[in-house]
Amino acid sequence: MIVSRSGMRQVAWTGSGPAIVAPRAPSDPPLGHGCPAALRLAVEWPAPGIVVVRIGGEIDVATVPRLAELIRQRLTAAALQTVVLDLSAVTFASSAAVELLLHVQRRAEHRGVGLLVVTGEVVARLLVIAGLAERFTCRDSAAEAVSEARS
Repeated sequence: MIVSRSGMRQVAWTGSGPAIVAPRAPSDPPLGHGCPAALRLAVEWPAPGIVVVRIGGEIDVATVPRLAELIRQRLTAAALQTVVLDLSAVTFASSAAVELLLHVQRRAEHRGVGLLVVTGEVVARLLVIAGLAERFTCRDSAAEAVSEARS
């Protein structure tokens, strides 16, 4: 059986040889149960110069273009000082999520805008696997990140 990611239906393996199963954490829900695939986005301006972009659901090659455009639009705001990227509600993140984070970081640095990332369990694990955990300024919650951005 081939399983590409949580939330997708299982596909029977018809070839010879062992089954291929995607890596999963013990805390991942069983396949096909309770994994919302929809992308959820919210943008808040908790204080002048601070924007919080909340992303939930799945970040993969299909959703990255929409996310990149949304974040690009926020980064072009004239009086922006800090972007808080809240990824704590992300349920799946492919390597496209890493590419998105690196792109956002480059654009923020180019504009002189601070970037704080609220990783959550899924994204934190991806950054550790990719060896990029130290590259980003990560916080445990959006409230903590906003508080830091205000000071």
